[in-house]
Amino acid sequence: MEPDDIRKEMDIWFSELKNHRTPDWDALPDLELYMDQVITYLERQLRIFSQDGEDRLITSSMINNYVKHNLIPRPVQKKYSRDHLAYLVAISALKQVLPITDISNIIKHQTGSMKMVEFYNRFRAIQDDALQATARRVEEEFLANQTESCGPGDALGMLALRLAFEAGANILAAKKLIRLLCSPEKTQDNPEKDKRDKKSDKLKKNAQDGRGSSDELE
Repeated sequence: MEPDDIRKEMDIWFSELKNHRTPDWDALPDLELYMDQVITYLERQLRIFSQDGEDRLITSSMINNYVKHNLIPRPVQKKYSRDHLAYLVAISALKQVLPITDISNIIKHQTGSMKMVEFYNRFRAIQDDALQATARRVEEEFLANQTESCGPGDALGMLALRLAFEAGANILAAKKLIRLLCSPEKTQDNPEKDKRDKKSDKLKKNAQDGRGSSDELE
């Protein structure tokens, strides 16, 4: 792509990203929708995440799988409510960076302590802030790195690498936090089990050392 074309393409993208607003709770349709209506609505809302030539961000099969695996509630008479749309917007956005298991865990963790409307509006605010901050940063660095010896292609290449590595580090941290928050309870709350485990470990150690275990068994 020619330098002028790159600049024009980036200008359009910067504008789209900075102006994007995830619909707040009250802006979500309050009428129940059928599957095809849900997909049409979500494709419009998730367009910012779509890249040319990539797979669709939402399909009926995906939604059915989310229901099957209890990521979202079952539809009522094949109709999807505002709650369903909120779940689907959040899942579809998070799916760009996290595996489904982690998405399920963090949503269940957060909605266990707050209503869905509160979770969704918090998610929406965080996502919009992140998108706008990224757009501003990329625009500033893109413009700053364009010199006579470094055209827009070179500037974008180095910026893409930096963003990719930062994204990887952020995803690593997010996964760690989610798995800490959603991990099973440790056994320290069960002292009797700890005592049995320690005795079992001692018996195994004695056996490995070649000593009899009859005293322990008594």
